[in-house]
Formats: sequence, structure tokens, C-alpha cells
Amino acid sequence: MKIKAYCRKPASSSTSHRFPEGGCPQLLYDLLEELKGASEIHIAAYLFNNPIYLDYIKSFVNQGCKVYITSLPIRGYDDKPVSVKGYDKKISGREMAIKVYNEIQGVEGIDLYIFPHMYMWYGALYADKGASYSFHVKAILAKFKNEEPKCILSSGNFMFTDPPHSDSFIVIQGSEEHTQVFSRFFGDVESYSIPYSEYINLYKDAKSDFNYSFVGKEIDLDPNFVKNCFFTAPFYTIGGIGSNHYAGQRIIDVIKNAKKRIWICAQHFHDVVSFDPARRTIIDAIYNSHRENNQLDLRFLKQVAHSSLADKRRAAIAETLFQYVLNAKQRVNKLVHDKFLIVDNSLIVTTANYTSTQFAFGKRKMEMTFGKGDKQVKEDYFSEVNGFLILPNCDSNALQVYEKHFEMLWDEGNDISINL
Repeated sequence: MKIKAYCRKPASSSTSHRFPEGGCPQLLYDLLEELKGASEIHIAAYLFNNPIYLDYIKSFVNQGCKVYITSLPIRGYDDKPVSVKGYDKKISGREMAIKVYNEIQGVEGIDLYIFPHMYMWYGALYADKGASYSFHVKAILAKFKNEEPKCILSSGNFMFTDPPHSDSFIVIQGSEEHTQVFSRFFGDVESYSIPYSEYINLYKDAKSDFNYSFVGKEIDLDPNFVKNCFFTAPFYTIGGIGSNHYAGQRIIDVIKNAKKRIWICAQHFHDVVSFDPARRTIIDAIYNSHRENNQLDLRFLKQVAHSSLADKRRAAIAETLFQYVLNAKQRVNKLVHDKFLIVDNSLIVTTANYTSTQFAFGKRKMEMTFGKGDKQVKEDYFSEVNGFLILPNCDSNALQVYEKHFEMLWDEGNDISINL
């Protein structure tokens, strides 16, 4: 098995003009280099509206590659116009998504699928109290004629109009275990998604998206099949356990065996209070590890402090716990968009942030009102789609890449201090 890690940060953190390549330009070119020569590419992307990315994909198609892309409905993109280098007028992510989706329709060799699933926030208090799209994954399976498949997880969307971010992705090649899990996921997610040409005729509004449900479409996977590589989704349980609960527990399994260090780098990290009682939280596991060994090197690095969040409570509780109970180091760096943990010499890479939302799972009644008196009710699964890799005793080269990236962002960050 070969492991390659790429961790980058943009040359500038200024948001006055965004990069056309997305939040971390060099990382996009790293990815495209990894995809060169592929005969078949499957992409599951929370957002896919990058014209430079698409141009390269089209060049691969012209060389005989078949490409399958699964992403959100147009309605899931931000409609706020921003300045992008090379563009005379401000443009929104949604405007560019319309252009990219329409262009894909004219390319033979690219199949575009839409994953319309929406869920209601389960226990969270957000201002809009509305439904959200559950598709948060950024994964790629690339197949080659003369080399083994590549399984790729990325923290970043490569989204046009994204602000500058540090981001990373990891490539696993030559592993039957990872290839089988990725192949299964893409087979399932593409079968449950809707071809774009059909979607635009059948799903006319957000109400249509909301009414799409996975009840009766469940798949239960064998835990032995997905021990260190797995995906969460509203259609997956694993050994009878909700896939998001399973993901949280597998991370806890690694954390509870920590002997020397737990370093966490994530845009958000406040899984301190669970939405549902069926699982332990990750911060509870860290607390227990610290209680058993108070010499652990605990470092928490994230994008913003609790004061900058819409829902401040969980992040504030987490920061207070880290400072006054764990005596842990914690910093913020506004560039951080990465999503990884280093536990001793094990590496965990995810497309999920470490929040209560992304580890919650449950079948429940969901209600949403669309216009005056148009109340829609459905029974469905609360679950966010994400990818997870656990690399025990990780290859030293890949681990060093993530370590150096963490330390660079840490050194450039600012301490978090809670005054009680």
C-alpha cells in the first residue's frame, strides 16, 4: 500500500479577491497531477463549481477517461457575489455552479448526478431552523489501466469563490481494503443519486429535495468490511449501528489508546454534547484519556473561537473544558479548513468536522414549511455524508507531512483564552 499526503496553505490570506482555483490553488494542481492518466474517475464533492477543475476533467475525458460526478443541487450553493481574480464582475458560487453544470451537460464522457437529500438539524439551535443538505463528502476513486486505483479524501471542496484556506488530501493506492470500500460507496451513492438531466425536470424546488427520503432504502454493512475506511450516509448502518455513530466510536477507539499525544486540526471542533444519547462524544473520550494520563500532549487547532460562531454554546463549553480541566493548548488560525487528528503515530483523516452534527444519526419525523401554509412532513434519517480514514502507525512520510503542516499552522496561530 502506498500513501501520499498533500498539505497546503494559500500564499495569501486576503479575502478581497478569491482565487479561481478555489481556496487553496496549489492543492488543486496537486490533485490534478494525481488524476493524470486515469481511465475512470468517480468524484463525490460537496460542491463542484470550479471551471479550472472542470477544464482539466474535460482534458482527461478527451484522452479516453470516463468521469462520474455527484454533488449538490444548484440550490445548495451560496448566492452571495464575491470578487474573484481574473473576473471583471463579482460572481456567486451559485452562478458559477449553473455555468459548470450546464457545461457538463454538453460533454460526452461526464455523467453528473445530484444527491438531493435534506435533513433537519437534530438538536442544534440555528437561526434559520431550516433543512440542510446532508452531502458533505469530498472523495475520489480514480482507476487506471496500468496502475492500481487511487482512493482520495480531501478536506477541501476546490470550490470557486471559497475564501483562502489551508487544506489537505490523502491518496491511498494499492490497498484492496480501501478500494473495495470506496467502490462500494460510489456504487451506492451514484445509484441513490439522480442524473442531472432527470433531476432538473423532476425536482423543481427545495420542497422536492426535502421530500426525498431514505426510509426503506437502508443498507447494513459488515463492520469487518469497514474497520479503518468507511463512509457515513443516511442509507448506511454498520453492524446495525448508525453509520455516523460508528464513525465517532472508531475515532474514540483510537483516542482511548493514546499514550503520548492527541493533536487535532479542524475547522470546527466541539463534539462535547451529543444530540442523541446513543453515543459517546469525542471530547468525552479525550477527557477520559487525559484523566488516565495527564502527561498527554493535547493540542487543539481550529479556524475560529466560539465567539465567531452562530451557535456558540458547544464551542464555548469545549474551550472552557480544554483550558480549565485538561490544561490543554488551544489556538485559532483563520486559514484552517483541514480535518485530521494525530494520535501518537496514528493518523485520522476525514471530510467531517468534529461537531455533534456530523456524528449524529437517527430516524425521525422532519417538518418544514415552504411558503404560507405549505407544511411538509417526512420520516427520514438524520445523517451527514462524509468519508473517514484511520491509518494506525501511519507511514512515516505521510505522517510527517501532516505533522509539519500542523506545526506551521500552529506557530502562525493565536492562543485561545477563556476568562471566567
